[in-house]
Amino acid sequence: MIWSAPFFKNLFLPNGALSSLVFKFNLPGTVSEVTHKPLVLTLNIIGQTGTAILLTIIITILMSKKVNFKDAGRLFGVTFKELWLPVLTICFILAISKITTYGGLSAAMGQGIAKAGNVFPVLSPILGWIGVFMTGSVVNNNSLFAPIQASVAQQIGTSGSLLVSANTVGGVAAKLISPQSIAIATAAVKQVGKESELLKMTLKYSVCLLIFICIWTFILSLL
Repeated sequence: MIWSAPFFKNLFLPNGALSSLVFKFNLPGTVSEVTHKPLVLTLNIIGQTGTAILLTIIITILMSKKVNFKDAGRLFGVTFKELWLPVLTICFILAISKITTYGGLSAAMGQGIAKAGNVFPVLSPILGWIGVFMTGSVVNNNSLFAPIQASVAQQIGTSGSLLVSANTVGGVAAKLISPQSIAIATAAVKQVGKESELLKMTLKYSVCLLIFICIWTFILSLL
């Protein structure tokens, strides 16, 4: 709660008390169309949510009588062994996202997609739906497609928040049919091998949700 509080976030603003802990790096070869200056990569380690989680874990270990640092280290090793590949995948996807954003690819794709005009809000959730089906993660989907949605919104003169939200909600609907989600679900209830049956059951709900989201997004874009 502290990390999400406005007073804490204000500490890391340019004139904030902890602004010196925010590291900024100019990206060579990039120029902002607005400021005509090199784009800046901001690294705020202390203000990140992950730092809050890490501190919470350390405090919990110090205050707990049942868990010590040795046990925590062992659990970390087991968890890392199981999840190192998804973590690596997320890192690569985020890297691609940064390249597309800072390289101007998101803006270029946004200009092309914007040719759909005012009809695009209907298609916006579908883009998020496809993104989560491919990546299995709403976070990865937003990292890849949210900048494109925002760029398209600017091109067609509609709300960027609306299209980015539609991208997220459409992605949530795709979690029902994401291969990764289905594999995890069948493994959790010891029904491995019945993925196709589960997909048949969830597909109709996912599509119905997607249709509703598309219609509602289009209605909101007209307001």
